[in-house]
Amino acid sequence: MTHETHRFAIRAAWSGDGAGSGRAELPEGDAISYAGATVLGGSGGRANPETLFLSALSACFLNTWAIFLKKLNLAHPDPSLEASCEVGKDPAGGFRIQKAAMRVRVPKALLDAERAQVEKTVALAEKYCIVSKLTRAAMPLEVTIEPG
Repeated sequence: MTHETHRFAIRAAWSGDGAGSGRAELPEGDAISYAGATVLGGSGGRANPETLFLSALSACFLNTWAIFLKKLNLAHPDPSLEASCEVGKDPAGGFRIQKAAMRVRVPKALLDAERAQVEKTVALAEKYCIVSKLTRAAMPLEVTIEPG
């Protein structure tokens, strides 16, 4: 059996104090500007760590879900979801993400006709998505299916 290891890397920098801002340079040439959320004392106006986390979770989940939709021959070419998280005080100090949720959207006609298969693809996506595995290890993750 061959073990595969894949390495991913970015370059990141920050300017200023907690109300400053930063930038991550991606290997593909794109960049992401970020700052702390204003509700947590940051300057806002850019992506914040919490929305970046939700973006990573959503991108991984949707990519994995699309794989299983194709494997199980379900016609849902444009899967989408809404993701959220709750941030609260951490007893050890500061704040922490306490839980996350994703509401996956499935056309009503597909959900009515193929509910069991849709549920199977969603469960497989949650099981195999790298970022949902990491999330579940750190906090509760709720995934629900909604017609949409």
